[in-house]
Amino acid sequence: MTTIDIVTRFPRTTLKEAWLRSQQSEKWVFPDTVCSSVTMIYGRSNVGKSYLVSSMLLSLMLDGREFLGMQPTNRTKVWRPAILWTDPGSDEEYAERIYPELPKEAELGIFHVGRTTRVDEWEVLADHLITEGFNFVVVDNLQGVTGDTNESATVTTVFDGLTKLTNRGVPVVVLHHESEKGKVVAGASPMGTSTAVQKSRAWIQVRQSNRRNLRGGNTVLVIQSNALSQPQQLVAEPLTGPAYRVLDRGPWVTQDTEKKPKEKRGKPTYDERADMARWVVNNCQGKGLNATASALAEKFGKSQATCKEQLMRGALAKLVNRAGDGSAAVWSLK
Repeated sequence: MTTIDIVTRFPRTTLKEAWLRSQQSEKWVFPDTVCSSVTMIYGRSNVGKSYLVSSMLLSLMLDGREFLGMQPTNRTKVWRPAILWTDPGSDEEYAERIYPELPKEAELGIFHVGRTTRVDEWEVLADHLITEGFNFVVVDNLQGVTGDTNESATVTTVFDGLTKLTNRGVPVVVLHHESEKGKVVAGASPMGTSTAVQKSRAWIQVRQSNRRNLRGGNTVLVIQSNALSQPQQLVAEPLTGPAYRVLDRGPWVTQDTEKKPKEKRGKPTYDERADMARWVVNNCQGKGLNATASALAEKFGKSQATCKEQLMRGALAKLVNRAGDGSAAVWSLK
């Protein structure tokens, strides 16, 4: 039998400690965009997610450098970011975008984590990152670190591991994918289980408008968060390298283009229901609900359960009235 250290496995926080921590920490790393807990950035392949992250990290590490027109909320903090990468070549891609713009003494931790789905792995990794002094973490990407984003239990384990960082004041950004199928829909959910969104405190969809080539058109972000009174949309023009010029930002209103059309009933359906109602009135006087449903089913070739439901709460209930029960039942048209 495995012995569990209760204090370590289920760390306790007093109400006062949680309140003090909430007062001392900023809610946002970048105002109303990247939160101080877990922020998920997702979109289809080649929309520029890693370019956005590179721009974000440069803003954290370089004084005066902007990320989408913003600077970090805490400008006095010395940020030491780390990237946890999974896909082949990701470390080199980040290095190409970030290294040339940093001073030589700047340090950015880059760790290959691959599939990491065990609780003990996350405990050791979180402790190591904290010990090494890293205070901002990027996970690129959720599919790679979980192996399967449709597995809710695995995704939960990963986010529980990330909580070991956020509980110690380390913001986390998780990159994720959106389904490559069909038309891009603004504000659409990422691929896989909904657990990923539920565990994130802010989630940002990235897409391109007027796409002409690999990074053609503008980069459009739909920013949603529990801490925002209304989702935001930001439109930015990609510049050379990991840099952007903001063109517009404002409230994003959901465009429900897939409203369910009003159900249309053909005339034969209405005629049959009217016939059924008239037949009940003409042939079922003195019959209770069950007997009438049985007679209807035999007459019109339907199941007794369906006919009973129609008489009680369905379309026939809107056409006929029943007074009394059993042999005292009286049926009439409405």
